[in-house]
Amino acid sequence: MASPEERFAAAGAHFPEPVQALLQQIPARQGLLPGPMVEEIMGRMKCSDIDRLMIMLLPLAAAYARAPISKFQVGAVAAGLLNESRAPGLYLGANVEFARQALSFSVHAEQAATTNAWLHGERGLSRLAISAAPCGYCRQFLFEVVNGQAMQILVAVQGTAPPPSNPLTYFLPDAFGPNDLGVNGGLMQPQSNGVTLSNPDPLAQAAAAAANASYAPYTQNFSGVALQTADGAIFAGRYAENAAHNPSMSPLQSAITLMNMSGALSPAAAIVRAVLVEVPTLASQHDATVAVLSSLAPGVTLEYFPVS
Repeated sequence: MASPEERFAAAGAHFPEPVQALLQQIPARQGLLPGPMVEEIMGRMKCSDIDRLMIMLLPLAAAYARAPISKFQVGAVAAGLLNESRAPGLYLGANVEFARQALSFSVHAEQAATTNAWLHGERGLSRLAISAAPCGYCRQFLFEVVNGQAMQILVAVQGTAPPPSNPLTYFLPDAFGPNDLGVNGGLMQPQSNGVTLSNPDPLAQAAAAAANASYAPYTQNFSGVALQTADGAIFAGRYAENAAHNPSMSPLQSAITLMNMSGALSPAAAIVRAVLVEVPTLASQHDATVAVLSSLAPGVTLEYFPVS
């Protein structure tokens, strides 16, 4: 079976040669194409339609997929908020599955792309491209995004140009979301939860910063995970809660998404430390984090810091 690197190279080979050098920068940028880079790619391709470019990037996003259970590779491309002065940033995402764990721990491509954008500082999404209509789980997850009602969903349909575009509410009529539970705003809106940690350890501080920026309006279970690999790299992820509960994304899933989009989720990039910082309430990330970590890094003990 081809490696993610080989799949990425094969997908990039379908682009015009002047663009291929730019695309090779994507893994080092954690699956991010900044606005100026998007503009340059569109200029070199003589393409003025960002929707078309997003659809073309889907195979590159799917190259990141880690699907040991389903063997089904899915990619998604999210666009940040529109900016009058430049093209929006684009964020790739792919599905990730965990061997020997419940399927409910799997990360869907739409979740990965959204999380990638959030962790890179985006405050909403203008559109999201996917190879097929999103599943119900992802429709609910996307509706939690602060501007979810205005988000456009692009579905790749072979032989159709431009790709069909419909608002998220087209796929999720009579939607249930934050406003129904009295929450103003939503996921990707900047958060500051008052989470601090006196421990000066850099990995613990990274987890605490992630917990402080996490989104948990329903349980107040503000939580963050930080992972350190053998080469010293640190990947921090935040909890993303959902009004419907089940589509919530754990901080470990968030950290793994960032790690995967960095090309670091491989046997060669061993996790050597893992830290969870959380405000434990009636909900807690501890047991689920320990369970999934056992698949990713056998022998690594979770360092746990409950805070008030």
